[in-house]
Amino acid sequence: MSSIGGPGGIGGPSGPGRVDTPDDIADISDVGDAGQVAGVAGTGTVAPGQLDALAAELAAGRLTPREAIDKLVDEAGAGLPAGERAELRELLTDLVANDPYLAGLAGRV
Repeated sequence: MSSIGGPGGIGGPSGPGRVDTPDDIADISDVGDAGQVAGVAGTGTVAPGQLDALAAELAAGRLTPREAIDKLVDEAGAGLPAGERAELRELLTDLVANDPYLAGLAGRV
């Protein structure tokens, strides 16, 4: 007798498990709409036209990258608590500083 195992053999894997059926899946009929999440304030939005105008201001030298980030945070972060706005500002600053794709795009502006 060999000590080498195989599928279902000595020390080998037992094969795939049972496939779940729809009856095995939890009932999700009571899951609410994402708009019903408690404690989430509405946030602002930045329209594509606003981004184009912001890029033009950057390209013309009328805005520094820091000022552009501040404007983005003011627009997109409207309605966020101060701590989350600070986190958004930090994330955007880090993204601008370290993302090679974004740096390439910024270099073309």
